[in-house]
Amino acid sequence: MLASQDRENSSQPSFQVKTSGVLIIVAVLLTALRVGLVVSEDPSPTEAYYFLCAEKSAPAYFDGPAGTACLVGGLEALGLPEEAWRLLAPFWALAATLACYLLLRRVGDDDLAAWAALGLNALPLVNTAALRVGPELPALTATALAMLFVWRAYHARSGKLLWWLAAAVMMGTASSFAYVTVAWVPALIVFVFCSPKHRKLDHVLGAGLFFLLPALMLGPALAWNAALEWIPVAGGTLRTLLMFRIGGFFISLGQLAMAFSPLVLVFMLLAWVRDGRESHREVRSRFLFLGALPGVVLCGYFALRGQAAGFPLLLAVPLLLLGFLKGNFRSGWKQAIPGASFTVAVVMSAYSMMAVFQSGEGWRAAAGEVRDAFLEQSAAEGEGVFLVAGDPALASVLGYHLRNELVPPAGHPTVYVGESQDVSNQFGLWPSYGDFVATGHTTDEYFTEEEGENPFLGRSALYISHEAADDLPQTIKAAFVAVNLLEKLPPVGGDAEPLYIYQCLDYQTQPL
Repeated sequence: MLASQDRENSSQPSFQVKTSGVLIIVAVLLTALRVGLVVSEDPSPTEAYYFLCAEKSAPAYFDGPAGTACLVGGLEALGLPEEAWRLLAPFWALAATLACYLLLRRVGDDDLAAWAALGLNALPLVNTAALRVGPELPALTATALAMLFVWRAYHARSGKLLWWLAAAVMMGTASSFAYVTVAWVPALIVFVFCSPKHRKLDHVLGAGLFFLLPALMLGPALAWNAALEWIPVAGGTLRTLLMFRIGGFFISLGQLAMAFSPLVLVFMLLAWVRDGRESHREVRSRFLFLGALPGVVLCGYFALRGQAAGFPLLLAVPLLLLGFLKGNFRSGWKQAIPGASFTVAVVMSAYSMMAVFQSGEGWRAAAGEVRDAFLEQSAAEGEGVFLVAGDPALASVLGYHLRNELVPPAGHPTVYVGESQDVSNQFGLWPSYGDFVATGHTTDEYFTEEEGENPFLGRSALYISHEAADDLPQTIKAAFVAVNLLEKLPPVGGDAEPLYIYQCLDYQTQPL
């Protein structure tokens, strides 16, 4: 009997090592594949936007905190090759995989942790984020490590404050990439204090540190948002925060199914509900339930508003995957459920990666056509021609490819976005061709709203957009004396619509 138990115990570590080895091999191979894909393709419009933000540093931006732009700008400042900053994405995916494994091997065991980390890499949202620079994977990595350190503080016999400090640093780091991560602060504090024996001074001080440090690190970003009346972070007024769209809700559900695959999404949420039922009597289930609660709640809220809801749920995915696997991994026929679910996810990931891969295609050639048209127009009219794009993404990607060939005025973007009094994106805060330079007197007796002059008055521009001639915005048609179609380019970046280049003559300032 004892000999049989010894044989079972001796065989268990070898199986765990084997599973961990599979994880390491797959993670390394995936990273190599992702690096190859990143290097072989040009930046997407979103990546070009982060590059532009890195050149115009600020405490925060309309799309979130400054963490991503700071990373891109830091690598650029080191003088590394052009592609170096884009390699952040696959290596953040590797970091997120390791963070997920380290967290789950403490909460569960090595076997489940390794399979959950492998399952993470099967999800479409993770695979697309691993190819394009963005805040998702850095925020996931830091949040997973913060949860790990809170778990360690909960079980530590000594050095609790050090674990709390480490958790606070990681949560502060996560908040520099995404505001939604701060929702994990109260959830993890509640988890610790659900246990009466943990309501002691060391945990109280640690929880205070866990709250204060991320708040201090977010201070500059919050001050920046406050100066803009919280419009960037809130996306509107308090009233709009409580407005829900039923039609948009079903669209968001479809996007969630595409981001996580339908089977994985459903079974993860069912496992989370089961952990909620068991949370009153089991510490691990309580941690899985409360640790994933912010992601599930925020996901539901954004879905009801008809917004993209995958990001907050992604931050909860490591715990949701562990809950999913621990109920099925060693349960007879139920073992087939994870296999089938992740197989579907892998197939969906392949299609998602193809779409993301295409998002950078053709932009370099399109920017070359714009450059040629710009030089031809400049040769005909002299200096003073400027570029305007139909939307921020288009302005970012064209500006990225033209940044070394066209030199805009100091502080100005290479390509502007059409002028507007509505500050709804980062371009609305940067200098524009519609701005006046203060002179203390008016230059037009019929235009007295500004005491200054517009240096772009009378100049010509090229307008690049997906809009056909009949659909051009009034801010373009009314702002120039004449607008003529110069060239029609084929669709680029996976877009369905062609790209148009318009010649816009003699800019005239519009009344406010």
